[in-house]
Amino acid sequence: MKVVFVCKRYYTGKDVIQHRFGRLYEFPTQLARLGHQVTVLCLDYRNDDCHEGFTVEFAPGSVRWVIASVRSILGFRVGAIYRTIKAVQPEVVVGSSDIPCLWLARRLARLLGVAYAVDLYDNYESFGQARIPGLRRILKASIRHAGAVIVVSSALKKKVIDDYSPLGAVFVMNNGIARSSFSIGDCAAARVSLGLPASAKLIGTAGNLSRMKGLDTVYAAWSGIEGLVEDIYLVLAGRVDPKLPMPSGERVIYLGELLEAEVGQLFRALDVGIIPAHDSIFGRYCFPQKLFEMVACGLPVVAAKVGAIDQVLRTKPEMLFASGDIESLKAAVLFQLQNCQLADIKPKEWGELIAAVEPVIVDLAK
Repeated sequence: MKVVFVCKRYYTGKDVIQHRFGRLYEFPTQLARLGHQVTVLCLDYRNDDCHEGFTVEFAPGSVRWVIASVRSILGFRVGAIYRTIKAVQPEVVVGSSDIPCLWLARRLARLLGVAYAVDLYDNYESFGQARIPGLRRILKASIRHAGAVIVVSSALKKKVIDDYSPLGAVFVMNNGIARSSFSIGDCAAARVSLGLPASAKLIGTAGNLSRMKGLDTVYAAWSGIEGLVEDIYLVLAGRVDPKLPMPSGERVIYLGELLEAEVGQLFRALDVGIIPAHDSIFGRYCFPQKLFEMVACGLPVVAAKVGAIDQVLRTKPEMLFASGDIESLKAAVLFQLQNCQLADIKPKEWGELIAAVEPVIVDLAK
């Protein structure tokens, strides 16, 4: 089957093409591994280049990356893109990653006379672009008229059904993990590889270090935790929000922006991993990717009691802390430092997840 997958090039601080990272890379790649010919129309919001990109073989299928500047669709002019995609003769179009990509997928599918699906890895209403006049209406129409809607969490499925009244069926596909990066390993070796203290207590997290992701609660709680536990360090990695400075001090370690394999090393090195979140239009519907990655590395965790995180850890309430509550976070971290309890979760790999939704895509092409 020939599939067109529409997504943005940069998300969660990573380049999908260069870093071969996350849902936007794995979705088309795993479809190719199942035997499909996938063309990824990858929108670049940072650069003006438009080119055919390259093709990667994943026998028996392949992924062809076509990179297009977002300027090429401004004013709703998609002529050149349409001609490129028409030559592919796709049987189904899948839109993912944000509102413009969903709009473009729907537009191309209508021009080509084929079915389309949408993939929601977050609540796109929480993105800043949703504040642009008209884009919420486009989001609603794109979801409502899709032949199928794939969502990242059960909470988001309920919202989609309640708020958008989709004509197509709604399916949940959680985020997966790459076992090559996230698996149980040697803690001491991981600490050496990252230059971390060998015998200290290490707590921390990785990802987008922003207020939206709940890092303000972590930063506020740190001073209290530091004063209660001897020889404890806060270790952070990821993109720093300039509006939310990190705490300072000799026992705060910032590792910068790490590659996926290095993030796995960090999670093997820590004593407790922190998954913060706010009870917001973002936090209530997002999927706790870092939770699954940490658990896959055998790391004890504490996580905000909100949305999908709460559902996943419902059998381990002692690991949860009240969203935005500094004292609750401190108590949860101290509990885990003393008890080292592991979450009873078995994260799935991307190949298994994509194989489960592949029939949804195939049915649309019939």
